[in-house]
Amino acid sequence: MPTKNSSLAHVLATLRAQLEIIRASEAGTRAGRDPEDLHQMRVAVRRLRAILRASRPLFDAKWVKGLRSELDWLGTALGEARDLDVLRGYLGSELASLERAEQKAGQKLLRRLDADRARAREALREILAGPRYAKLLARLKASFAAPPVSSTDVSLPGSAAAEFKKLRRAVKRLPGHPSADDLHEVRIKAKRARYAAELAEAAAGSRGTRFLDQAKTVQDILGEHQDAVVLEEYLHEVIGSREAKHALEQQLLKRQRKRRKKTRAAFFEEWPKLERRGRKAWSAVPVR
Repeated sequence: MPTKNSSLAHVLATLRAQLEIIRASEAGTRAGRDPEDLHQMRVAVRRLRAILRASRPLFDAKWVKGLRSELDWLGTALGEARDLDVLRGYLGSELASLERAEQKAGQKLLRRLDADRARAREALREILAGPRYAKLLARLKASFAAPPVSSTDVSLPGSAAAEFKKLRRAVKRLPGHPSADDLHEVRIKAKRARYAAELAEAAAGSRGTRFLDQAKTVQDILGEHQDAVVLEEYLHEVIGSREAKHALEQQLLKRQRKRRKKTRAAFFEEWPKLERRGRKAWSAVPVR
């Protein structure tokens, strides 16, 4: 169980584990044969940023800011390719459920998407072969081996409680009919709360574990909502580049609007459960 005195060792071990996932996923991400490699690499980058944020009182502020900035650059590059992988998987399944004539019409859309994916993958390969990425990997390895520590007396449960408090405030501020941007902002804060809670899970015990289980459920719902938003934007871009609108794309747009409505309702149904579990896990913990 991580105590205040062992927080630094626990955080550094977690950071190193995520760096190893990045390294292990890199070859597969370059090859592009299995989308899961890219997914794992992107998640590891996100976790690194979130862990550095949650544990920032342990380290020099300038050091944390610099690493998070470079990780944000890498995460953005990975995200552009990953979003297209997600779109391809979803559209492939959607088109397979349609009538034969609609499936045939959908092949043109898939060909365009595949071309866009190929370009995104090539751009990503260039980034992973470039000096900035190599420098970042070396910097992460050296930094996690000998970080600029400012304190070892930091409460990880306190960090988790702080991130949960920010999430609660964001949800409380939501309007009656939140926009896609509103829910995306909540999704970001939900991820931060979840990753900070993972650092403190051993200290929080079963209540922390139950919070994490429900946080994953909420995060998945908001992730599907964002996937629908991204697909809508892509379809609007495709339609905007043509002189005539195609019925298939209009049908797919309608499905995404329904998908967003469904996931939005699911979020408001599941959120009270997450709030209750968060209160039980973190209410007695002093917020740092």
